[in-house]
Amino acid sequence: MAIPWSAETAPDRTGCSRPQNECRFWRDFADLPTEAVLRYETTLLNEINLVLAEKRTQLSVMRTGLAVLALPVSVFSVLVVISRYYDPMGVIYLLLPLLGLCAALTVLGSYLIIKSIRCITRLNEVVSGLKNQTDNLRDFRPAKDDIVRRDDDA
Repeated sequence: MAIPWSAETAPDRTGCSRPQNECRFWRDFADLPTEAVLRYETTLLNEINLVLAEKRTQLSVMRTGLAVLALPVSVFSVLVVISRYYDPMGVIYLLLPLLGLCAALTVLGSYLIIKSIRCITRLNEVVSGLKNQTDNLRDFRPAKDDIVRRDDDA
């Protein structure tokens, strides 16, 4: 089987147009057969997909934290609106547990949001590290046409 590229130029599938001796991808994997390189790239892409799935999970946790954080705000707004219909000192035995529950929900929502932000930051670093392992993924940037802009739709 003939090689469809010259000995001096890396194949197109790597995205590396430099000579093979200057390309990090081919320098690291020059002794491996093509099947092993493809297996490595496939495994790397699967790892990135797994990390991105975890990132989506953390985004869902953040969304849940925001919803939990919004609940005490709505309870307080209802209490302020109807405050002229009750005497706060007369129903203090009901307000104190309600305020305690709202404080607990605020703490829980804040915890979920902070935890998810930290985890998303760490996962972004992991994806960057995985992308930097091959020239093919390191040079990948989404095209400007692929980025959806919400302000253009309006």
